[in-house]
Amino acid sequence: MTAFYLNFLYRALGYDGLALGALVGAQALGVAFGVLIARFAAPGRSRKLVIIAGGVIVGAGVVGLLTLDAYPLLMVSSALVGLGGIVATSSGVALLADATEAGARSSRFGQQIALGTMAAFTASVLAGALAAPVAAVLGARQDDALTLRALVALGGIVGASSAIPVLLIRDVAVSRATSGRLGRLIARFALVEMVFGFGAGSFIPFINLFFADRFALDFRAIGVALGTIAVAGSLGALVHGRIVASRIGPVPAVAAVVAASTPFALIAALTGNVVVAVAALAVRAMFMYGTQATWSAYQLSSFTPAERAAANASLALVWNVAAALASSASGAIRGALGPAGFTVNLVVLIACYLAAAALQFMLFRGREPKGDVVAVDAELRAAWPTNAD
Repeated sequence: MTAFYLNFLYRALGYDGLALGALVGAQALGVAFGVLIARFAAPGRSRKLVIIAGGVIVGAGVVGLLTLDAYPLLMVSSALVGLGGIVATSSGVALLADATEAGARSSRFGQQIALGTMAAFTASVLAGALAAPVAAVLGARQDDALTLRALVALGGIVGASSAIPVLLIRDVAVSRATSGRLGRLIARFALVEMVFGFGAGSFIPFINLFFADRFALDFRAIGVALGTIAVAGSLGALVHGRIVASRIGPVPAVAAVVAASTPFALIAALTGNVVVAVAALAVRAMFMYGTQATWSAYQLSSFTPAERAAANASLALVWNVAAALASSASGAIRGALGPAGFTVNLVVLIACYLAAAALQFMLFRGREPKGDVVAVDAELRAAWPTNAD
């Protein structure tokens, strides 16, 4: 709900084009500072405690976005949202991986992503529907900064309630065994994430503006459009790991489906029909959300439990820095070209996704993840040292 209205809030405060792109990019750059915490302060600490700490930082950033007007302070607030988000997410994803057997991770991650996208469907539809009544209560226009801040605040309140189930999580004991290959593996994964991040950052953060500017949809209609895309994404997340990856292997399944998603992005870039655009982006989301679950499971299974939070944070850093650069550049492009700039943004996404799919196949074809095996071997050697040890 908060993300739905942030771009519109920035516009209502007088920031658009490059300035708006930089605000979106600031959130991504905040991830860079969060990675330092995730890599050096979080290891060895309670996963649950780190998740809660990250949530508190996100909350501070949202409060800043609600109460501040000065551009530099909004940049800092946006960065805090990114910083806290990566701290919480890295430990949360690692916790889920630790608690799931290696063979079941792809399906489990798919279920988690499906739940998240179904929540996004509900949030998008609800957020779009709330604009009119909230504006009426406040006696303001729907696109007024006061109304938009109230809507962002509602999303923040809902987000804060997520602390309740987190408090009920039972921490899973984390092995301290490492593979000694963190740097070498990270370099290959990071190259893929950099290309994906640049492609995604050029368009995905501005999808709400795409429907507003190109098709003149109101908030309610945008909510339905984004909700439809989210539902399609949840279906892909559920079936990819269980059906596609299990038959042809995770890497070919991810690379092939990523490539297959790009024609639908091209359709959305070129069409002037909003129904066709929503349908095309929904099919693209169905493909991409499915690959996201399988690829995340494959990445984390390549690292030992002791390395997973740091690995996830490092890869998120690369993705977000690339996305931040792309967001700023795409904002400048749309500032110069107007709604036609979205076509350029989507073409950049397509080119990057095709390049990333090729890198996935070339760098990881035939490679089986061994993070769990390495961790078990290290624990056995520690428990039963040999003469050689």
